[in-house]
Amino acid sequence: MAKIVQKGMWIEISSLNKEDKKNYLRSFTSFILGAVLLGVHLSHIGFLGDAPLAEPLISEPWLLILRIVMIDLFLLGAYFYHKFYSAQDDFFKSYHNATFAGGAYGFLVFGSLLSIFSPYFNYHPNFYEFFLAFTAGTVVGAYYFYRKYIAE
Repeated sequence: MAKIVQKGMWIEISSLNKEDKKNYLRSFTSFILGAVLLGVHLSHIGFLGDAPLAEPLISEPWLLILRIVMIDLFLLGAYFYHKFYSAQDDFFKSYHNATFAGGAYGFLVFGSLLSIFSPYFNYHPNFYEFFLAFTAGTVVGAYYFYRKYIAE
């Protein structure tokens, strides 16, 4: 079963059995490759208030293919993560649930603050800024779980 390390921010891959390690690494690799393509996509649409690129690096037909491959990589990563998650014990599943519950709280709290204060700064948040609020919440949720159940 997965050992939770780095104050709740990571799992120790060497603690996994062969099948779980394979599924986890496939999932992680798919998500990382998808994230690289997401970065290319974000450079074309603008992010955190930046304007989109005036001169696109990639022409539109190739950009559409890139976006489709990005979605496929994320779906493939989710498939392998589901296979990994299904094989874990209840303690890891509790950690997983606490982490994502923290993400939901982060989305509500940080996202609400972002949307409340954005008119005062003439800023219009989009999906990606709210996803960053979710990400901040997952970090807080993972750390809280670690402090409550793992740290001595």
